[in-house]
Amino acid sequence: MIPEPANNSVPQATLSNGVNVANFSSPHTFTFTDGTVLGACHPDRSNWLMLISEEIESPGIKGTTDIELTFAMSEDVRQALAGLQKVDGIDIIIIPLPVMLAMTAAGMPLGKCRSIRMADRITKTVFTDRWCKS
Repeated sequence: MIPEPANNSVPQATLSNGVNVANFSSPHTFTFTDGTVLGACHPDRSNWLMLISEEIESPGIKGTTDIELTFAMSEDVRQALAGLQKVDGIDIIIIPLPVMLAMTAAGMPLGKCRSIRMADRITKTVFTDRWCKS
């Protein structure tokens, strides 16, 4: 296990519909369709909660390399997810899709964890009322 970083706060925001959201590990902000901005995680937290990746390489097109990518969770990620699941003031924990896939592969229930659904690719706004669970 990697030591927990000093800059380990979890950004949170309340959307206009009353839903309280938390940013699990993204180093990017999220802007929602109602104008709410959920802050980015500190880079130390983002790095601490990275998944373990495994790449299987094979020959690709015109000398490139194709990669089959799989992800697994470290014990740090498991514990951080479990801890946030217990926080009463959080309704939705925003996680990256690879974390969701790793949770599913590990047989972990999603609980409050969801991935965002983009409302607009150009402006990069996120729906306040539509969440991905697979």
